[in-house]
Amino acid sequence: MTEQRSQGAGTGAPPAATSDRQPRFNRDERQADLLRYAAQEVLAQGGFPISFERLACAANVSKALIYNYFPNQHVLGSALLTEALSVIDRDALRKAVARPDLLDAARACALAYFELVGRQGPLLHVLLADAFLEQGTDRAAFGRAAMLLLPLTRRLKRELRLSSREATVIVHLLMTVPEEAGRKVFQGDVDPELAKRLCGETIVASLAALDGQTPEHLAEVAASADFL
Repeated sequence: MTEQRSQGAGTGAPPAATSDRQPRFNRDERQADLLRYAAQEVLAQGGFPISFERLACAANVSKALIYNYFPNQHVLGSALLTEALSVIDRDALRKAVARPDLLDAARACALAYFELVGRQGPLLHVLLADAFLEQGTDRAAFGRAAMLLLPLTRRLKRELRLSSREATVIVHLLMTVPEEAGRKVFQGDVDPELAKRLCGETIVASLAALDGQTPEHLAEVAASADFL
């Protein structure tokens, strides 16, 4: 209280009002907070563009402040994509791809994506598939995202004797399994441990069938994977 009175003395200005709804952020913290609300808006709407007015209301800030951080929708989308990619542990992903057994490597990669989607929802997929954001000039984040699956794609191509196109298509199809399972976990629609187990087993069974193998528990996996 003494400090507030001394700051206001001689200026005629009342002490700055404080509120639990308006925490004091530095610039980086404020941007992270705005991105958190923006991610919620994108997931709720299913893509861009989103309403800056609604975003400002959700974050309890002025629309002018939103524009101060994100001059347009593409800048906001690029920042969201960069943030979503920054939480991916690339070292862990490289180690997963390098596992000696191909099926084990694919399962480890899928489960890493499953954990990500379970925490933040299918945000990464929504951003990467958004036609509006594709029109932006900043393509760097999209390039970094494409590189994430390249090591697994190359390994599938080599070990299963596939073309580059075939391997790419298969990887993207396989990633729909952890994406859907993780989305259901994010929404609270399924038990996380059950979803994780079935996700991993579905990936293994799918790749094994592609390679001409038939795991003993393939029928059990197919019967129990109805949550997908």
